[in-house]
Amino acid sequence: MKTHLALLLAALGLLAPPAARAWNYTNGSVLLVFRQSGLNDVELNLGDISQFTGQTAGHTAPVAGWNRSLVTNVFGADLTGVSVVVAATTSTTAANPLAWLSSGDPAATPVGYSFPTWRANLYAPINSLGTRPATYLAPAADANSYSIDPGGTYRLAGYEYIISDGGVNSGSIATFGGRVPFAVEAVVPASFGFWQLPPVAGAAATYVGTFTIDSAGNLGFTAGPVASATPPGITGITRAQGVTSVTFTTTAGGNYSLLASTSLGAAAATWSTVNGPLSGDGNAHTLTHTTSGAKWFYRVVRTP
Repeated sequence: MKTHLALLLAALGLLAPPAARAWNYTNGSVLLVFRQSGLNDVELNLGDISQFTGQTAGHTAPVAGWNRSLVTNVFGADLTGVSVVVAATTSTTAANPLAWLSSGDPAATPVGYSFPTWRANLYAPINSLGTRPATYLAPAADANSYSIDPGGTYRLAGYEYIISDGGVNSGSIATFGGRVPFAVEAVVPASFGFWQLPPVAGAAATYVGTFTIDSAGNLGFTAGPVASATPPGITGITRAQGVTSVTFTTTAGGNYSLLASTSLGAAAATWSTVNGPLSGDGNAHTLTHTTSGAKWFYRVVRTP
């Protein structure tokens, strides 16, 4: 009798309920995404956008409350070379519709789109990133984290699938599937901007602040525009045993990263961050790049 009762309860779903597929995304939630070719896409919900837009310029704080262990379980303890992007959007019917995107290109100066283009290029993909994991019942690591195999059962809910339009634009994922004219992704370790984009064609975007992440996954945010400061100047370059050392000037308060490219004329968005960020203090500092390549060009960029 007990056996029959247990079987009946199990059949009714009253015994050992399936793992919850909770996902707390709503319009206005900030999505943090990590990806690297051949590995799962990891998507995390950082909470409401107001925690970043509502800060006084210059305010700096660590970004906590996200599942860093899930990220390191997928990509390893050293996140060097992993791509990272931050995105958010309001609903299309909000009184003041807005979208937010990170930029891995320090020279980027984004502008707004007409409302139909804003809805198609920004709202639609960001909303899909937030809603599809629950729609397709992708197993969640917790209420605010997903790890999705871009080639697996739940690939339709993954970052790479959504942003590449199912693989059609796989070569332009870094620029949000070609939807924006700048790289939204940064490559760890990095300092990268966070922009607010309005649905008004040609309107200047607002620089919300700067995210900084190191190879261990320590994520921080500084509110406000980049402070005016003397640009870094490269004062020396040496190379020995496969290591290039670039020495440059700094000013206090800034974060400095070393970027490299094999082509001097390459677009700014394609230069890779190979070391940094390093905090400036008014003294000259050196960042290195270990490579076997025969020819590299370097530049140093400063962000808050």
